[in-house]
Amino acid sequence: MGRKFGYHLLACGDNGLPATITYNQQEYKLEKVMKHDFFAATCLYVSNGSSEAIRPSKLVLKLGRKHHFLFLPLSWLGKFLRNHEVSISGRLSDISQVPKVLCHYDKTGFLYEYIEGSSLDEKPELPEDFFDNFKKLLQQIHEKDIVYLDTNKPGNIIYGKDGKPYLIDFQISLHLKGRLPGVRGLASFIKKEFIKADIYHIYKHKRRFCPELLRPEERPLSYPTIPLIKMHRLIANPFRKIRRAMLHHLRES
Repeated sequence: MGRKFGYHLLACGDNGLPATITYNQQEYKLEKVMKHDFFAATCLYVSNGSSEAIRPSKLVLKLGRKHHFLFLPLSWLGKFLRNHEVSISGRLSDISQVPKVLCHYDKTGFLYEYIEGSSLDEKPELPEDFFDNFKKLLQQIHEKDIVYLDTNKPGNIIYGKDGKPYLIDFQISLHLKGRLPGVRGLASFIKKEFIKADIYHIYKHKRRFCPELLRPEERPLSYPTIPLIKMHRLIANPFRKIRRAMLHHLRES
């Protein structure tokens, strides 16, 4: 019974993920499932072809929620989140350190280019200017009136093989630009607070991964002082612990 309920916590339920997919008349096989949670499954696919000329040789498929939750249909949510993330990525298409969306896949998914490198979760050896360049990347994103909102997760920050920082997973990012009277001011305030949260996480990661490089003026910025972050932790942390425990039980059973 517990195992059956546990599948309700996964975006694709107990359905298997595609063993192969086709893009641009080229077949790709499933290499690994990188993440599978309530809202989406993210998988790496590698070209079956032997030619070095095949580009891209690796793709990422992100499938939004397809499975119902306690018999409540939620594929509409998966489609909504897919469309939202593709829209955000489209607004950032001229920034080279954001993965390029290639196409929609099925009703709730999309394909994007795989970025060769290591996430901060893998604790790679970082160059001294990594976090300075990462801040520049975030500033480019903010200049598009987009707040990222997920910089707290080191798995979303990639140290590319070319030495550059990259950001993936724009599922909860927001485009904030007031267009109506009375809304512009509120949107501007919210955006400023969210930008502060994005910046705080840069220095938090820098303090944890490269403490010797943290400048004196950056150290105070690496600790949470923003009410928004404290409120999020108060609400999200207990839920996250329960969900992780249930998913761990599902994998072990």
